[in-house]
Amino acid sequence: MKIKSYLLIILIVISAVGLSVCSYIYTPAKYQEYSVGVDKEPVMAPMLKGASAGVFPWSPVEKQEDPQSLAKKDKVAETKPEAKIEVVEPKSFTKVDDSYFDDAVFIGDSRMVGLSQYCPEIDSRATFFAKKSLTIYNLQKDAWIDVENGPKETIFDALSKISFSKVYIMVGINEIGRGTNEGYRDAYADVIKRILEIQPDALIFINSTMHVTKEKSDGDELYNNGNINVRNAALFDLIDNQHIFYLNVNDMLDDGEGNLDESLSGDGVHLKGSCYEPWHQYLLFNGVVD
Repeated sequence: MKIKSYLLIILIVISAVGLSVCSYIYTPAKYQEYSVGVDKEPVMAPMLKGASAGVFPWSPVEKQEDPQSLAKKDKVAETKPEAKIEVVEPKSFTKVDDSYFDDAVFIGDSRMVGLSQYCPEIDSRATFFAKKSLTIYNLQKDAWIDVENGPKETIFDALSKISFSKVYIMVGINEIGRGTNEGYRDAYADVIKRILEIQPDALIFINSTMHVTKEKSDGDELYNNGNINVRNAALFDLIDNQHIFYLNVNDMLDDGEGNLDESLSGDGVHLKGSCYEPWHQYLLFNGVVD
């Protein structure tokens, strides 16, 4: 029994010495964070604490960067210039003369027809693709433009034959009560997208749908200025003031209460033939020049 006890003691001593030696050797490399100092704990303690955390002498060593290297990297990161964000300034409106319309096309409904008929300063210079009762849906899908000695063609076919730098659009009154505001907006967006595919350098001017007179608005559940305002507002998010602009022609044609000035209209909806000059002047004061 005494021999076995001595052997056990010898094995314990050898194990303790071995653990202490291993801990002493590996503490700087693997067990530094587990050590509180040899004067405060046994030499083997860091190794035992590391082993309990799953760190053994044969575990791979993660390379630690020295504080000076880390500080240098931080300094480089601090001095590295930030990426520049390009800010695109919106283009602004400016006064132009009638020659501005030499390379313009005007697309629209009966109100646009009236501009062609009663504003010779523009009609003599610009191209007009306009007809009564036209809607954004006709623009989007139909072949409606007359061609001499040939079948009617779409607006996109017509635009592909001539180069324009300005495209003016006014529709909207005939769409009131038809479809949803979202559908109207999406159809308008599709038309503009397709026009820009054909004429990529053109400026697109969305003319607001013109208001009706107070008498017409108050007496019509469908064609009233509340519904017109909602449809106009549906187009605001199409505007980027780089290629696509919004012209609120109602600013020049309304009375002081947001209705078409009754003195300008005979039927409450269309301008009198002698009353297109305010629209003409509005266009002259709202050109865009690069």
